[in-house]
Amino acid sequence: MKADHIKVGSTYSDQKQGLRRVLEIGAHLQTSGMHDDATGVLYEVLMASKESYVGTQSSMELKSFAAWAKLEVPAGEVQAHLIGLQAEKIAGKLTDTQRVFLLTFDSDLTEGDAVECPRKEFRAATVCREKGLIAKMPDRLEADERYFDVNFSPLGLAVLAQTLRSQSV
Repeated sequence: MKADHIKVGSTYSDQKQGLRRVLEIGAHLQTSGMHDDATGVLYEVLMASKESYVGTQSSMELKSFAAWAKLEVPAGEVQAHLIGLQAEKIAGKLTDTQRVFLLTFDSDLTEGDAVECPRKEFRAATVCREKGLIAKMPDRLEADERYFDVNFSPLGLAVLAQTLRSQSV
């Protein structure tokens, strides 16, 4: 991306696991190793391959930031982009049991849809809830309950879509 395309308040992606929002641009933003006449960029890390970087602020030369940035993410799409990145990361780390559980669902689910599951899937559903994939389900089942309902979170729907896509490839 060209340096003159980088704007304060905009969010950029490296089209991998990185997402950064530009907070400030100026010559006064100097970091070690920068040339004296270089323009710097102060940014906030919204998503990174290392979880510890998320939420931090850092600065670098504008030309380096522009080289890193492959795509500007429109303001209205930042949340969806974040969920997509998180889903990709989580889908790659699912256990076989969790993957098999997710593959029992259809791709046409939407947020708020309740889906009935057999009792034998309760443990897998509980682990998916702990990962933030299930928004709503019972905390426990009574001895005579044979089925229970789950509702997926937006992140869960994205992981489900990712899992279903990878299965059909």
